[in-house]
Amino acid sequence: MAWTQKHPQAFGYNGIKNGMSGVSFVVGWIYAYGTDAQRLSAGPYDKSVEKGWQQAYEKLKAFNKNVTFTPGNAGTLDMLSRGEIAMGPVWVDMFYSWKDQGKLPPSIKLALLAPGMPGQPMYYVIPAKAANPQLAHDFIALATSPEVQAQGIVKQFNWYPGIDAGQVKPKLDAATWQKLFAEISPEALAKYGKSFPIAPYFDDIKEGYESQVAN
Repeated sequence: MAWTQKHPQAFGYNGIKNGMSGVSFVVGWIYAYGTDAQRLSAGPYDKSVEKGWQQAYEKLKAFNKNVTFTPGNAGTLDMLSRGEIAMGPVWVDMFYSWKDQGKLPPSIKLALLAPGMPGQPMYYVIPAKAANPQLAHDFIALATSPEVQAQGIVKQFNWYPGIDAGQVKPKLDAATWQKLFAEISPEALAKYGKSFPIAPYFDDIKEGYESQVAN
């Protein structure tokens, strides 16, 4: 908050509309000032937990007085590229895709600040009564293999691997590895990369933002 007070309108995000980068920032705010990520992402759900978020929402409402609201995920990147804002939450895949296309100047860098930011967790599940459980197991083993993570997730989509980055490194060329982890190390990603909360807490956070921050 101190930085935005010294640099009003230099921070930009899209609130909880038109893109998940802003939603991620709001959830990260609740993790920092409300209830920690482990409690909200693991459950069990307890409706009364949200009663402890009022001060966090008050802080966020005050914070929002000094920020610039962007039109969405791409809008945040666009305003960064034109120098209209100096900082904002973005998705890593979009960030590197824009850089590869020359839409962002080299001076713009990534940072993952403590206590961290949530991203969407991806899980494979096999129904208990799956018709072909072994085939499902084989597919999951393939999809989560270092080779597929390296070529499909990292090289094709500019995303962080869904498995231990150390297992993927031998399958990547040095240039790709260096680009992906140039500013955020695998250790920092493991420490500060958070999961989104379970669905009912996620809904409570968004509803609380609408009623207590955006009103």
